[in-house]
Amino acid sequence: MNPHRSAAPALVLARTRLAFGVLAFVASLVVLSIKLVELGILAEERPPPARTAASEHPVERGDILDRNGQLLAASVVSRALVAWPPEIDDVEAVAARLSVALPWLSFEEARQRLSLRRKFVFVARRLTPRDQKAVLDLGLPGIGLRSEDMRIYPHGRLVAHVLGRTRPSDGGLVGNAGAEKRFNEILSDPTQSVQLSIDIRIQHIIREELARAVARFSAIGGAGLALDIRTGEVLAMVSLPDFDPNRQAKTDEARANRASLLVAEMGSTFKLLTLATALDRGISRLTSRFDATAPIKAFGHRIGDYRGQNRVLSAAEVVVHSSNIGAARMAEKIGAGTFKEYLDGLGLLSRPALELPEVGHPIVPRTWHPLTTMTVGFGHGLSVSPLQTASAIGALANDGVAVPVTLLRRTMPPTARRVFSSETSDKMRWMMRQAVLRGSGSRADNASYPVGGKTGTAEKVVNGRYDRSKRLSSFVGVFPIADPRFAVIVMLDEPKAVEGTHGFATAAWNAVPVAGAVIPRIGSILGVPAAGPDSDAWMQHVVPDRLLSRLFLDEEA
Repeated sequence: MNPHRSAAPALVLARTRLAFGVLAFVASLVVLSIKLVELGILAEERPPPARTAASEHPVERGDILDRNGQLLAASVVSRALVAWPPEIDDVEAVAARLSVALPWLSFEEARQRLSLRRKFVFVARRLTPRDQKAVLDLGLPGIGLRSEDMRIYPHGRLVAHVLGRTRPSDGGLVGNAGAEKRFNEILSDPTQSVQLSIDIRIQHIIREELARAVARFSAIGGAGLALDIRTGEVLAMVSLPDFDPNRQAKTDEARANRASLLVAEMGSTFKLLTLATALDRGISRLTSRFDATAPIKAFGHRIGDYRGQNRVLSAAEVVVHSSNIGAARMAEKIGAGTFKEYLDGLGLLSRPALELPEVGHPIVPRTWHPLTTMTVGFGHGLSVSPLQTASAIGALANDGVAVPVTLLRRTMPPTARRVFSSETSDKMRWMMRQAVLRGSGSRADNASYPVGGKTGTAEKVVNGRYDRSKRLSSFVGVFPIADPRFAVIVMLDEPKAVEGTHGFATAAWNAVPVAGAVIPRIGSILGVPAAGPDSDAWMQHVVPDRLLSRLFLDEEA
């Protein structure tokens, strides 16, 4: 080796290698930077591949199921339109382009959201794949997409009032109505689910028949409910008008839950409770007589009958002919203290412990004057919900035993309380059957599923006064009445007379036929055997036919 050899070639080679090294390092930094940008920022704008969506964004809320395991509410991954306002130079131009790409998003709404003085805002939620592509194709600075949980309700409006809905929050979806709110803590754990007592098949039938009646009678709304009177399980709860929980539109007062939140005077259905109390305390017998020849004038008020008989009535006839006069006289004999004791035992003087936020408090008179006792006897002066009414009448037929209502599928026997004796219950089952066979509930009856029940038509209170042009009509029925298991209540809010009702808008012409259509449809689903030709033979053991002439005085020889 020549120590005097020139170093220039070696220096050139070293510089060349260094240059390549620097270029390679810079290239690596560029690639890494691009990857970081993609992962940290652009991932907000690019929807994840469908096959990996669940793993990249786990569902954070549990399911709601019906009693048979049918899915009522579930969570899926959705995409939201988001913005970083500080990165947007021309808000109006961006808002205009977004409103064109997404026709359902108004310019004003987009502009308002983009004008917020925040680093990050949600502009719109629940974008469809087409919407997502439209946004990405715009390539707008400061605009992107973000994954989030979306709650879906496969049955739409069908169970809306029971399920309620959710709202987005910083911590994920939060229930803000219905079962979603009541069970929010449980549902916030995605490994947990809630199984309701609702049977989606029964729910569908009741909603279908109720909606048909609301439309036919031009009612402003209605409610329908089916109850297992032995377990207290609510099998169906319908309120109209309803809403679609899949949409985030606001719910107005007209769409409140009429089945559990609405409280109103339920009218003549209460006459069953009045008679049951009188029988149970020995204050009256079915054969006891009450003078209904003329209206009662008491404490400055007049109590009269709608299409009255204008004669003395037996206790049984007071119910069959729905006499306000007879029920008022009966309640007067019972007295305030005893009457309140029984009503309280039936759960009519306190808020039901149903697992929903939307449960109304009954409106109970502060003081019970003698007139109050008389009017409550025929269903005025005390406001309760259709849910409470169905539960109370169900107790009459359930051997006199009241069972707490629930929206959860029961896994343990309920804690029940006896309100009436078995003897009283038998007589009331007979009475309810007679009210269908001889009274205004006849259109609810059918040969396969014999029904017992009672109608109620009450004038609504408007601005502190009864308005004769605005009525609530209802019918509560129990079946099969020979061995009671289920109660159904139908309520129509301000129904109108139509062709075929002869000018009448009372329960016998509108609410009763709805129950008559519902019961045979749900009976087979509920496993109730069709009745045979001697289905009413049990009635002979309660009240023999030879005594009928003493009960129905218009049949006296």
